[in-house]
Amino acid sequence: MKFHHIPSPHALIAFEAAARRASFTAAARELGVGQPAVSHQITALEEQLGQPLFRRKHRGVSLTRAGQELFDCISVAFGQIDRTVERIKTRRSARLSVGTDFAFASFILMPHLPEFIARHPDIEVNVVTNQTGHFAADQNIDIEISFGNCHPEDVMLIPEQVTPVCSPAFLEARGHPKNIADLRHYPLIHLDDEIDHRWFNWESWLRTAGVRETGRLYGHRFNTYLLVLSATLSGQGVALGWTALLQQHLKTGQLVTLGDVTLGSDRGYVLSCRSNTHRQEQINAFLGWARDLVAQKPEPETDETPAIAS
Repeated sequence: MKFHHIPSPHALIAFEAAARRASFTAAARELGVGQPAVSHQITALEEQLGQPLFRRKHRGVSLTRAGQELFDCISVAFGQIDRTVERIKTRRSARLSVGTDFAFASFILMPHLPEFIARHPDIEVNVVTNQTGHFAADQNIDIEISFGNCHPEDVMLIPEQVTPVCSPAFLEARGHPKNIADLRHYPLIHLDDEIDHRWFNWESWLRTAGVRETGRLYGHRFNTYLLVLSATLSGQGVALGWTALLQQHLKTGQLVTLGDVTLGSDRGYVLSCRSNTHRQEQINAFLGWARDLVAQKPEPETDETPAIAS
């Protein structure tokens, strides 16, 4: 499309400033040019239109009817251009910071992040991790994905679902337990938690499964789920497997479930958003993508194993 009647952009800018300031001199100061340059641009514009745009006064200028008509149009157009440019610059330069724990980042966020980037190439994503997934003191975090209870203003992404898992070699060597209580005598891999009862541990999982007396539970203890997973893959014992985190390991057969008992709770991975109007568009984009990701995740494909009685 060609625009045959649009005057010089320099002339329009000079005219808009002079009309808004009601002064050629004030417009020149605003634009950083000399007053004769503004006068020349406006005179050339008037000649192109074939009629005056200003009434020259002893002090300042005022718009003619044609000048007012042109100024109203330019004001709207310049305003739209300014807002569009600001929106594009904000979207392009915005860095969306997502804070979460090591496990969620490793097993869910990072494998699928390229999908979000492909869908939203203008949004830069900065992933920040720590042990708990909580970043209350970090004002730079836009989205927090942490494990815990879901409050009304939050979004529950993945409810807690936990089942015992081990390596195929371990299962072949030790066999299936006769019942759930028999798990107490297996080497168990424990995940220590800085926050008591934030998620299932072996004691609470067994009690929820109906084992009244757990006694002392033996096995190695680690302070991150990545270490728990590493120990489990190497055949050192039985771990509690958060099925949403271990879908790929279960699907490929690197891990197998030790029975068919899966317990859930009202906790899970919760997404909470910080209030930031400058990045609300990016926050909404990530939230929509995260919901789609969770909705389309298939149930893990696990080998069929005998049930263990409680």
